[in-house]
Amino acid sequence: MPLAEWQVNLPNQHPGYITWEQYLANQQSLAQNQTNGGLGGASSAAREGPALLQGLLVCGQCGRRLSPRYGGEGGSTIWYECNWRRRELAGKSCWSVRGDLLDEAVARRILSALVPAQVEIALAAVAELEQRDQALDHQWQLKIQRAEYEGQLAQRRFEEVDPANRLVAATLEQRWEHALQELEGLRQQHRQYQEKQTPPWSPEQQTQVRLLANDLPQLWHSATTTAKDRKRILRVLLKDITLEKQPATHQAILHLRWQGGATEDLVVPLPLKAADRWRYPDAFVKQVRQLAREQTDQQIATVLNQQGQRSSKGQAFTAGMIAWVRHKHDIPAPAPQPPAGLTVRQLARKFAVSVHVIYYWLGKGLIAGQRLRPEGPMWIALTEQQDHDLRAWVINSKRIAKPVAPEVLKEIASCAV
Repeated sequence: MPLAEWQVNLPNQHPGYITWEQYLANQQSLAQNQTNGGLGGASSAAREGPALLQGLLVCGQCGRRLSPRYGGEGGSTIWYECNWRRRELAGKSCWSVRGDLLDEAVARRILSALVPAQVEIALAAVAELEQRDQALDHQWQLKIQRAEYEGQLAQRRFEEVDPANRLVAATLEQRWEHALQELEGLRQQHRQYQEKQTPPWSPEQQTQVRLLANDLPQLWHSATTTAKDRKRILRVLLKDITLEKQPATHQAILHLRWQGGATEDLVVPLPLKAADRWRYPDAFVKQVRQLAREQTDQQIATVLNQQGQRSSKGQAFTAGMIAWVRHKHDIPAPAPQPPAGLTVRQLARKFAVSVHVIYYWLGKGLIAGQRLRPEGPMWIALTEQQDHDLRAWVINSKRIAKPVAPEVLKEIASCAV
């Protein structure tokens, strides 16, 4: 049965292999070293492995301890998981979170808390607490002295009474016994109070703490310091850490509980999922929607690159990327406005020649055309001089077939002249 449920407990009645105090200390160590324990409890013993917060993390949802998990090549990736529900066959685990981010945040907080200035403040606070404890202990001493005086006074009254007065003697004896019980009760309460108090620091210990504050960052990052040593340092300062994960804001809140009883919240940003990291923000989509009203995909990509913006993967924008953004967010492309000029077929009808002649002129560079889209038609704009030269070309050329009526050729000739 648990110790709290024992009906009879008579320690030190027989010689044992170990003392009663050693037995209690062993039971406490066993409870701390238990990895599959129940709710709460003190932090477990420091073990091997790079997980810095092993045995210190407590789930903010179910109150159980989180277990470290190692993945990747050689266990290089650290995860903290609360899999109590899964072990109880009650569904999936509460959550899991990347361990390297939490370890780095807590390590930075520990090193910042142990700078020399903070250590001096802590030592001053400890000295103030010691003075307060001394004042409380002095009050306890005064209460015990008063109880001792009441007991001695009751003893003298009992000893001075005539034994023949049995009723009076019995009453004084009860008062004396009651005074002794109160004295013993106060002494026991005083002993319990002293057991809970931290012993005062000696000047040598304070000097060692000051030296440790100066050497701790170098010692922490030293190659000779093992992960187990770092965990032991954490256990000297921290009692436990309650983890609360907030998926909506992509944050993890660490509720630090220091050994002195103080509490502190540490917010750690968590990395986004791959889809969230590559998803463009609403402001960017809005900008593309505004530019797409009048500009093509290539023009939009040029504008964004000139502004120094990069894609979600850190690359320069291309027309294909802008086209994908428009397709993803249902952004229509701008309606192309035909430029001034004629198409190839229209120009062929104007000069009464085959379309092959127009393409020949384009190939020779006699005329120039442009396309709004790669698969769109070719638009050709002619100047007056080009129009005059091409008409003369058609009239004087012997290789160009003239499948038109003579009156049309006369009209072309009259225009050329």
